[in-house]
Amino acid sequence: MIKLFTFCLLLTALSQAATIVKSETNTLEIKTKDNDVEVQLPTVALLALEKWNPNFKLFNKTDYSKSVLELFKDLGDNQVPMAFIDDLDGNDKKDIVLLGNDLKKQYVVAILQKDQKWTLIKVSEWSIANIKESIVPTGLAAVSGTAQTETGIPFYVLKAIGEHAEKLKEKKKAGIQIENFMGSAEVFEINNNNKAIRFTL
Repeated sequence: MIKLFTFCLLLTALSQAATIVKSETNTLEIKTKDNDVEVQLPTVALLALEKWNPNFKLFNKTDYSKSVLELFKDLGDNQVPMAFIDDLDGNDKKDIVLLGNDLKKQYVVAILQKDQKWTLIKVSEWSIANIKESIVPTGLAAVSGTAQTETGIPFYVLKAIGEHAEKLKEKKKAGIQIENFMGSAEVFEINNNNKAIRFTL
């Protein structure tokens, strides 16, 4: 009985995981349905990701706290904390940014479409043990005035916003913004040498 219960829990967890799959139309897509996220990559882009790190797994929505997910609801349809699609290098072709981990570290990577090829660029990496159990501060309770917290991954990615976005737009590029909820944010750009560099104003 215990084995059956454990199997059911495992099956439930697996069915809710964000997945990266081959696109049948050879395009980039992010699809969401309730708590499920599916990222579709063209075959060559998928091969580039697997060659770089076969153990890379995309974070899923259930890894995030309610407050982080509410923030992304306000950004519009199909906006998720672990991936976005945009033209990062200004060549009029869509690229994708992914946030996930392997058995040891967390990574933000970009997969760029350039000259009929797909190139993976590591944007950032860090190592936080049990990152899915991080304490996420959400502010003060209205009645007691005490600090409120939630549990989940505190980091997420999105297209650069504000003045950073405006400056990068002048270069016909989109920036990669990595944020720590209720904390710091860093913006990166992809330079002409296919490197992710920190973008400062």
